Amino acid sequence: MAASTGPGPEHQELTGELAELDRKLRELSQQWEDVERVINEKVRQRRELIARQEEKQEDHADEINRLQSDVYALRDRLDMLRDSHLDFSALYRIVQQAKQ
Repeated sequence: MAASTGPGPEHQELTGELAELDRKLRELSQQWEDVERVINEKVRQRRELIARQEEKQEDHADEINRLQSDVYALRDRLDMLRDSHLDFSALYRIVQQAKQ
């Protein structure tokens, strides 16, 4: 009976692929959180400017419009992050092997 010397090359390859997928998912999650944080901050700033504009009759229209444009661009960025294509083939192969 041959003694096992540890995980085979296929197992190591899958482990490496899963580690890479995990890293990419964590990066994607961090980017998502960062974009959401910036959106919330810009929305808060925009609301404050609108309130000041109404309260003190100050003209902040250009800044308000710029902030709104920034929010639209950031929401587009969230759409791009949502549509990111990650390779889940390693995960699929592990599930297939577990079924055998």
